[in-house]
Amino acid sequence: MRQTARSWQSHRRSGAAVVEVALLMTVFLLFLFGTFEYCRYLLMLHVATNAARDGARFASVNVNNPAFTGTAITTTPYSTGQPAYTVPDITNRVRSRMGGIDTMIENFQVHVFPCNSSLLYDDPPQFVPRTGSRGWNDAQFGERIAVRIRGTYRPVVPNLLMLPTQLPINLTVVMGSEG
Repeated sequence: MRQTARSWQSHRRSGAAVVEVALLMTVFLLFLFGTFEYCRYLLMLHVATNAARDGARFASVNVNNPAFTGTAITTTPYSTGQPAYTVPDITNRVRSRMGGIDTMIENFQVHVFPCNSSLLYDDPPQFVPRTGSRGWNDAQFGERIAVRIRGTYRPVVPNLLMLPTQLPINLTVVMGSEG
């Protein structure tokens, strides 16, 4: 009889261990997937910032190159009402520097514009197109040119981790014109 009681207690203990492991594994996996998702987001931001920096450098060096033309964005999202420009050569440069990470950003857009320098020193700084510019490459030597990346990042498993279903991306890099 004693052996039966002991075997019954060991079955109860193994059942309790299964429940404990299931509960702990759930919390552990949530933490692990949350860490992976956050690291993936930080990777995307880091690579996109470096790509925008390289695009801004490319734009500031090629300001006087007539081969690089741009198309004005007619529905400007900027407060000054001045247009930003989509320049295929700069967009391609930024995309090539992202190494495939740009596929993580939906509605990926690259805008190029000369900055309104009087608003750069506000708190917080405002990166808006300069009034009266005739094109993205209208900047004089020393004036600031901005390259802005816009889009939306979607986490892989937002419902599991209680994250928002989309995070807006709005990166701006400013460099001085060398033209």
